[in-house]
Amino acid sequence: MAAFLKPIATALSLTFAASALPVLAETPMIKTVDGVATYPEGYQGTPVRAADEDPFLSPSNSALILIDYQPPILAGVRNIDHEELINNTTGLIKTAVIYDIPIIFSHVAVGLGDYDPMIEELRELAPNAVFVDRTNVNAWEEPEFVAAVEATGRNKLIMGGLWTDVCLAYPAIEAELAGYDVYVPEDTVGSITQLSHENGMRRMIEAGVEPITWNVVPAELQRDHARTDKLKAVTRVFMEHLFKVDPDTTW
Repeated sequence: MAAFLKPIATALSLTFAASALPVLAETPMIKTVDGVATYPEGYQGTPVRAADEDPFLSPSNSALILIDYQPPILAGVRNIDHEELINNTTGLIKTAVIYDIPIIFSHVAVGLGDYDPMIEELRELAPNAVFVDRTNVNAWEEPEFVAAVEATGRNKLIMGGLWTDVCLAYPAIEAELAGYDVYVPEDTVGSITQLSHENGMRRMIEAGVEPITWNVVPAELQRDHARTDKLKAVTRVFMEHLFKVDPDTTW
């Protein structure tokens, strides 16, 4: 009986192994000759990776969350130029809108009458964002906020907030503990001193949060220069907010 079953087991193992291999037949082979590659007509780049198999940020696995970008809280930021912070955050929001990833904005104590709401020029960039007004310093202790995050269905959270060591650090750490992958674009956040900012970043990193810069987000969401549907729009974001030149300038 064992001798009879052995060929069957071998055939099954080969079948399973073959099914586990990536399917490459649909990917045209591109060859570079003398430093230049040529592409089939209508080529749109390498296949998009499945959301649950992509280790990087993608339009299908990411959400953007911005916390407490309010005038009185921004006024306390001292470690980064306010104009630079707003520019970088603007580029980040525009990118999220281009790739249609879920966006959550949250501000604190507006309903209580204690603080002015989110900076209007940022809020206007994403009119369809989900908004959560809180009383808790730690957004993750507000059920409405957690429910909004869960409703995105995304496991990679791009999170920014003011201040780094308080209203950003608390929910970022909590999200990591809850099983999310959290990415903080460090040049879109700030705190009352450089030391407080650095302490906040260190605390988050020790909890598993990944520090990035805002330009990483459009680069990872776009990923391939041959994917043309969003390329023109995101190139304008790079030109205007990263290189700070006329976005109509050609490369």
